[in-house]
Parts: sequence; structure tokens; C-alpha cells
Amino acid sequence: MYILDWLEAGWRAARTQPLLWLGTFLACAAFALACKQMPLLRPTIVLIAPLLVGALMIAQERVRIERPARLGDIVATLSQHYYPLLAIGLASAALIVIGYVLSAFVVDASVLKSFVTSGAHHVTISYGGPGLRGTIATLVALPIFAVALAAAWFAPALVVLRGASPLDAMAASLHGTIRNWRTTLIYVVAVADAVLLAHQVPLIASALVLAPVMLLTIYGGYREVFASPASPFTR
Repeated sequence: MYILDWLEAGWRAARTQPLLWLGTFLACAAFALACKQMPLLRPTIVLIAPLLVGALMIAQERVRIERPARLGDIVATLSQHYYPLLAIGLASAALIVIGYVLSAFVVDASVLKSFVTSGAHHVTISYGGPGLRGTIATLVALPIFAVALAAAWFAPALVVLRGASPLDAMAASLHGTIRNWRTTLIYVVAVADAVLLAHQVPLIASALVLAPVMLLTIYGGYREVFASPASPFTR
């Protein structure tokens, strides 16, 4: 099974519950627009994403067993796993912060000077900006961002569908994405392009194109990687 097969599986679920998926995609677009108007909201994306993905994983699993979940069922299941999903978001955020700081210090030593002379409250770290410097900063941080993305990719599914702990889920997700590195590379390149072109392509456009494809394919990838008898999380 490849990405197109995963996309087909997601599309079947979307056709079964079109209002749920349409609402999710519109919410992603609205949130992207809000982030453009209020950049301070952007860090919350990492915290909200595991909850959103977890909800969709519950919906797709229920469609697979021919017992479509109602909104109340999804909310009830999410409430049982709220803190593990939040922990995944916080761990991913910590990795991303490391990537930001590393890229800033490697590319622009003036950040350190600003920190020493003006204090932490006056430090501004720009990321993925125009020109060669912004591109280099992105490439420096990209490996760390890739690890954060890989560790969080299947983790919500493993938490809500298998009852895994956040640490075990992120470790298993990272291992699974590395084992399927060819497919993972496609996603990494797509996300990297979205970041590198962030100043040319509006964030809302990325949300309307990249986010639906990613959300529709996660469950298919999870089933491919973790549903085999060899998986440590197979029940």
C-alpha cells in the first residue's frame, strides 16, 4: 500500500462522514487565516494537531469496522486520552523550539548578542525568511523538524486506538516512519517546500492543499505500518 492507497482509504471515510471531514478542513483553513492575522497563534498548531488527528483516527477506525462514530463518541474517547495527546503536542513543540533556536544560533550570531545585551524578552528569531539566510536557517533546522514530525505522525493513532503511552507512541511512530523512509521522505519534502515557500504561498493555501492530503493518509499509513501481527501494538 502506498500514499495513493492511503488517500483512497481516507477518502472512503470522508465520503461516509462528509460533514465531519468538511468541517475539519474548513476549520484548518479558518485557523490558518487566524494565524496569518495573529502570528502568536501559530505555536498552538502543534498542541492542537494531536487532538485533531486523534479525532479523525477514531472516526476512521469506526468506519473501518462499520460502526461510524457520532460526534459525542469521538469527544468521549478524546477526553479519555486528552493528557497523552497534549503530551505529544508539548514534546513536539519542544523539538521544534530546539530547531528554531539551533537554526538561529548557527545562522545569525546576532541572536546571542541581542540576548546578552537586551535580555530574552527582546530577542526576535525569524525563521524561513526571504533570501539565502532564511533558506540556510530552514535547512539547518529541517532534520530536527523532520524528527518532530515523524515522532508525532502516528502517535495520536497509537494513543487513541492502542492505548499506548505518549513516549511509547512517539518512539514507535519514529521507528515506523524511519522503516518506511521512502514514503516519509515525500512528506518531509512537501512540508519543507511549504515552509520554504511560506513567504510566496499564503498559509491558507497550504492549509487547503497540504493539510487535507496529510490528514486523509495518516490512518492508512497507520494501518499499513502497525496493523501487522509483528507490530508490538497489535491487539
